[in-house]
Amino acid sequence: MSSAKLSVTFLGTSSAAPTNVRGLPAIAVRREGEVILMDCGEGVQRQILANSIGLGKDMTILITHLHGDHVAGILGLLQTMSLAQRRKPVDIVGPAGLMRWLEVTSELLNFGLTFPIRFTAVRPGVVLRTTEFRVKATRAVHSVEAFSYIVEEKDRPGVFHPDRAKALGVPEGRQWSALQKGRSVTVGRRNIPSSAVTGPPRPGRRIGYSGDTRPSPRLARFFEGCDLLIFDSTFRGSDEDKALERKHSTCVEAAELAKRAGVRRLALTHFSARYADVAPLLKEAKKVFPDTVAASDGLTLVVDYPPA
Repeated sequence: MSSAKLSVTFLGTSSAAPTNVRGLPAIAVRREGEVILMDCGEGVQRQILANSIGLGKDMTILITHLHGDHVAGILGLLQTMSLAQRRKPVDIVGPAGLMRWLEVTSELLNFGLTFPIRFTAVRPGVVLRTTEFRVKATRAVHSVEAFSYIVEEKDRPGVFHPDRAKALGVPEGRQWSALQKGRSVTVGRRNIPSSAVTGPPRPGRRIGYSGDTRPSPRLARFFEGCDLLIFDSTFRGSDEDKALERKHSTCVEAAELAKRAGVRRLALTHFSARYADVAPLLKEAKKVFPDTVAASDGLTLVVDYPPA
């Protein structure tokens, strides 16, 4: 059975100030018809359209913290969705004050929505279950209340064993396909569960997102084993004093945490506008954790299943 494509598109990769090549923080996770948007920097709706993501899909928005570069774009995004006559609800997860801010600003700007918002105040633990994902959160270490997230694909059925299906008299075709997808089938008067012809369930793919944070042992535990970790890399290693002062991470610290957490791949993002070229930051990180990439606006990474 073919697996669904899971991809991550970076819509904005700068930190507090945009540059001529980097917008403010926003990342889209896509699987089939579902989109999870992590943070909402200014102009995010334009980046969504430019990357052919679309405004009408099932969408969840995760906000890490209430700093303008991570949240100011949400108003424009919601308004653009309404102008496109969206009807589907939008799930929003974020700090408790976020919904109050949305209500006040929406009233002052006098715009209504054509769809409902389902808001969840973020807390440590599982905060939301969608059609395809579980969303988990933990506290980050920043200058304001902030959270990090894991977007975790739901478990897949185990490996299908055709010989078992044949032995149970299940005809090939639609019923085999149903069993492979984890559903039970009826043969004669017998109900045959998927577990009778498949191995143990296999874990789904996991994407971790730090938001703005200092590294911490808690985050290393939280992100353990992620297939892709997207981590704050505001400063290069020699600017660690600035990272400490502003409660961000360096590229080297991001790589060290990725190594401790045993993740499969690391993506650096949230680069300070002081660096016109982030190649030196990538080079520093790769010395610690070789499977590292430096994100850029419009970059799409496909997240594969781990090797069997």
